[in-house]
Amino acid sequence: MNIILIKEFTPDMTTTSLEAASIQGLGGAFSGAKQPFYSKNRNFTQLSNIIMEKSCSMRKLINEGYCAIPRAVLHNLTNPDDLEKLVANLLFNFFMDARFVDGTMAIKNSVYPCRRGQLIIQQKKMAAQLNVNYRLFRQAMDFLKGDGIIEVERLKDGSRITITAYDMLVGAKLKEHKPAEPKKLPCDVYEINMREMFPDQNNN
Repeated sequence: MNIILIKEFTPDMTTTSLEAASIQGLGGAFSGAKQPFYSKNRNFTQLSNIIMEKSCSMRKLINEGYCAIPRAVLHNLTNPDDLEKLVANLLFNFFMDARFVDGTMAIKNSVYPCRRGQLIIQQKKMAAQLNVNYRLFRQAMDFLKGDGIIEVERLKDGSRITITAYDMLVGAKLKEHKPAEPKKLPCDVYEINMREMFPDQNNN
């Protein structure tokens, strides 16, 4: 259960006088708080229904999964340079929409195989959604292709985008690498360290 504070114009009649006094004191700590506060217990479901009903309910947060996006992309989403900003926005969308496992993606009336790290888009439609002219869009795409970040395959109804180093960039394979075992010190080094740490024991 989570306790949250709710500001209302009238105090809750079920609150005891002792609770009301303590809550009133807590409410005074908030700047500009002129109305009494009262406490109410709510569980996660109730809380999500109040605050995140439409766009970010707890159910959506769990069911819609996660995506890993490199920090360099996030840092450049507000870059003052138009090309750098567009490149970052393209990569943000690519990482967000790329398949995490092999499967298929539908576009118009066709269904195409789509492997992990791939997505299918209509380039002109994406340019319109990002509100940029198509020439600048093509320039950003050419930059990403020239730097080996993406590969683009033409399809009948769109383009299949492959993020070339997807596994490495999202860190999905880190679990396959076991941490190296600490190196064992040679016996003589160990003994020297023990003598330095415990000189009194060596004198006995």
